Amino acid sequence: MQSREQRFKQLFLSEHGRMYRAAYMLLGNEDEAKDAVQDVFTQLWTGAVTLREESQRAFLLTCVRNRCLNIIARRKNIDKAFHELCEYESSENDEELIAAINSYIDEKLTTQTSRIIRMHYDEEQSYKEISDSLGISLSAVNKHIVQGLRKIRSTFNKKEA
Repeated sequence: MQSREQRFKQLFLSEHGRMYRAAYMLLGNEDEAKDAVQDVFTQLWTGAVTLREESQRAFLLTCVRNRCLNIIARRKNIDKAFHELCEYESSENDEELIAAINSYIDEKLTTQTSRIIRMHYDEEQSYKEISDSLGISLSAVNKHIVQGLRKIRSTFNKKEA
């Protein structure tokens, strides 16, 4: 009888390639596709997701598809939030607000989050370019941007009211 680790390894080896190809087709990005597949296998390993033997291939592909759709949705939400923030800044033309946001980014966010936000929005670098430049995963880039924008929005929406 195989151990849990042996069954997991066998499943990983037999399904990883197919799952990666599906994720890459949906995301168009190698690193994000790898991260999506890794997330699904992590959920399996930790027991967050239970796999039935008779439908494992279809189930794994569905999990990867859903993870990819979440990544795509998050991309859109991040871009929308930043553009809304930029439109607010532009429409108000409030130099004090812009200075306050820039100061907040530099002083209140972590060094890494600040750097990543600057690279993406000021230098217009893609997530992939930032990931390659800093030697971190696309998921990490995404996490820093999401958390940074959430903090900025939370802080400055309170001040507007």
